Parts: sequence; C-alpha cells; structure tokens
Amino acid sequence: MSQLRYRAHAKFNLALDVRGVRPDGYHEIRTVLQSMALCDLLDVYPAASGLEFTCSDPALPAGADNLVVKAALALREATGCAKGARIHLTKRIPSQAGLGGGSSDAAVALMALARLWRLPSDPATLMPLAARLGSDVPFFLVGGTALGVGRGEEIYPLPDAPRLRLLVVKPASGMPTAEAYRRIDDRLTQQDVAHNIYAIVQCAVDGRFDERLLFNRFEEVATEKEGEAAALRQALLDAGARRAVLAGSGSSWVGLFQSRALAQDAYRRMVHRGITVVLTETLPRRDYWERTLPRMEKETPS
Repeated sequence: MSQLRYRAHAKFNLALDVRGVRPDGYHEIRTVLQSMALCDLLDVYPAASGLEFTCSDPALPAGADNLVVKAALALREATGCAKGARIHLTKRIPSQAGLGGGSSDAAVALMALARLWRLPSDPATLMPLAARLGSDVPFFLVGGTALGVGRGEEIYPLPDAPRLRLLVVKPASGMPTAEAYRRIDDRLTQQDVAHNIYAIVQCAVDGRFDERLLFNRFEEVATEKEGEAAALRQALLDAGARRAVLAGSGSSWVGLFQSRALAQDAYRRMVHRGITVVLTETLPRRDYWERTLPRMEKETPS
C-alpha cells in the first residue's frame, strides 16, 4: 500500500455546559459538537517496522507526548500489532484554540493505522481506545453534529445542523484549559444563568436551527475582562456574524454566517483590518466522512 492522505477536521461547540467536578476529577459536561471543514493533513506511509512521526509545526512535540504518537502506540498495545508506519502531520488547525486539532489528529491516526495494518477499523471498535486518549477524541469517529455527555467522551449522533459559513479568529495569547476550568468552577454554584442544552438537541431532532439558543459557559470567563478576546468577538459581530461563539474552553471565536457571500465579505474586511482569520464552513456527517478518508477508502459509518 502506498502513501495515503487523511484529513483531520476541526470542531467547535454549538453548546457547552459544565455541570461540576466528578468523583474521578474530570468535569461533567453536556455539549453539542459540530464538525468544520478546517483540517490538518495526515500522510501515512507503510514501513516494515518502527514508528516515525514528523510534523510541519516545530513547536509541537514529536515524541511520545504527541497525541498522534500516543494513538499509534495505544493501537499497537491493544492489538499486539508490530507493524510499522511513517506519519507526517501538516498542521492547519491552530493549537490550544478549542478547535480539537490534537484530538482529531489522534482519532484519524487510529483509523489510518488500523487500515494500514489491516486491523478492525470501524469507529465502534476504535471508540473505547479513542476515549482513553482524550475526552474529545471519540467525537471525531462520528463527525457532523453530535451530543457529548459524561466528560465529553459519550457521543450520540444528532441530525445535522444546517450548513453554515464560518470565520475563525484566535487571540495571540489564549487561556490554558486547566485555568479556564478553574475559573468557571467559581461560577458553577450560581443559579442566575440557566441554559438548556436539550432545547438545542430538540431543535436538531426537529430539523430546526436557532442560533439564539447557542451558548458556551466558558464565554463568561473569556469575556469578563476587556482585551484581545473580547475585541475579536466584537470584530466578528461588527463584520456581520449572526452569532459569535467560543470554541471549547477557548481561545478561538467562531463567527456564524448564513451565506458564502456574507462570510467572504466579512473575511476581506477583517483581513483589511490586519486580523488573522480563517474562512471555513460546517460539515454535515456525510461530507465529513467523504473528506476525512482517502478517495479509495470512502465510507460513511451508520
């Protein structure tokens, strides 16, 4: 088998509620996740033995701390497979941005290597291994629009939200995940903010979409001080976004637009202002799988 190229797509959260700390130390969350077209590229080559990993971003770890390498080692350990591979990751998804880049890379690495090594590669088989790698990883074995519960690793596919054009902006300095959770913990006992994530789920089931229902509890701490994060959110709204939502625990903001023309016009205006911005779109589940897998391996999980 020759080299195969996989696409590891980003995500953002249409809704994200934090319910408190669990006995295992993780936070209990409820979230609705959404795939987007922005992606990393994973090139996988066969090798007789050994694992070789390289990355286009020298700032990322290339050893056992990288989630792609962790995924490869975990798959080997779980199956007893001793076959080798060479993997090159081209980073396009900003790191530490709440967009799930590392988790997506790990999930796609599991699928790619399982196929390369002729192991069971269906998402249901890989799901337990994905959950051990990270809370967000299982979502990328589903794609599209999905409900996440528990610590986020329990994934339930939903009917796809409508296709939306997106602009993504990221502050130069983000908030570490641990710090974001620490700051939101101080607010979890407050009862003055009531969000109903199941209203969004019901909209999806009914084939409706209402951006007024979208929320992310982490926005409360991301915008509590004036600064770059608040300025970028406002820039998206000023450019015509119908809604701007925080991705994950931060630090990226995602602006939602209903048409390509509106998003492209906003993109040009923000670039003219010197703002680094990514123009992309949401992906329904079928398109997610069409784009993720190499052409010779197209399939859509049921």
